[in-house]
Amino acid sequence: MKDKYEKGKEGSEESASLLETLQESIEELQKEKDQFLEESFQHVDRLEEIALKVVSLSTQVHLDVLIEKMNEKGETEKVMKLERMKSKMEENPRVKSALSYMYGIGKAARNFFRGNTAV
Repeated sequence: MKDKYEKGKEGSEESASLLETLQESIEELQKEKDQFLEESFQHVDRLEEIALKVVSLSTQVHLDVLIEKMNEKGETEKVMKLERMKSKMEENPRVKSALSYMYGIGKAARNFFRGNTAV
């Protein structure tokens, strides 16, 4: 009986140790993810400061991703700043026309793959 108890105790200690290691790993990865997110924000912010205003759809997509992730993190000031950057980009006529063009292509592709040839 005592042997069974000792074996069970060892097994539970092993499981607890493994669980603790996994928890530490999760926390470390979360910190790393937060650091990368912060670095991304700093790079975008710096690019805006030095006025490298490249109008591109990829920038628009990156801003959307950053806004979403900063929202999840609860960084409201940064979200507001990113949304201001995004709205400035959207005011640009070239960006507006590119976005509407891309939307039209996406809509046509969806219809095509659904078998609906009417656009």
